Amino acid sequence: MKSQNETFAVLAPNLVVSGNLVSEGNIHIDGTVEGDVQTVNLTIGPTGIVKGRVFGREVKVSGRVEGSITACEMVLEESAVIEGDINYQSLSVSRGARMNGNCQFSESELDITVLSGKKDKSAGALAFGDAAMDAVSDSQKETGASKTTASAARTAAKTSA
Repeated sequence: MKSQNETFAVLAPNLVVSGNLVSEGNIHIDGTVEGDVQTVNLTIGPTGIVKGRVFGREVKVSGRVEGSITACEMVLEESAVIEGDINYQSLSVSRGARMNGNCQFSESELDITVLSGKKDKSAGALAFGDAAMDAVSDSQKETGASKTTASAARTAAKTSA
């Protein structure tokens, strides 16, 4: 059985995803993602487009990113187009790659687990999966609670009027 870090997902050129992608494995994007992407290894192919933030340990871009990128190791191929800021520990830029934004080198460890939550410091690995689901559940609970409170307030206002 493969470990979670060996899993591989491919988004085909004709696929458009609206929403965030969070994975413990590898993602190869040839289609379009309209949302944030967080994964261990990310490849954005020549036809790939991400319209959102990107977080990853290893990020290789041949396509287009319209948003910020935070990566421990980053490779920009000659066909890469970046419209946003880049935070990195290691950066390789091929001749012809285009960037429009600020580049910020970091000697300290970068937080690439923004979408899923906290790092698992005991294992030194990324905390995806359950941590991501807990964060989504907590967010939905808070949203539900505020909707309930707002609904109760509207009902009370109607009753008193």
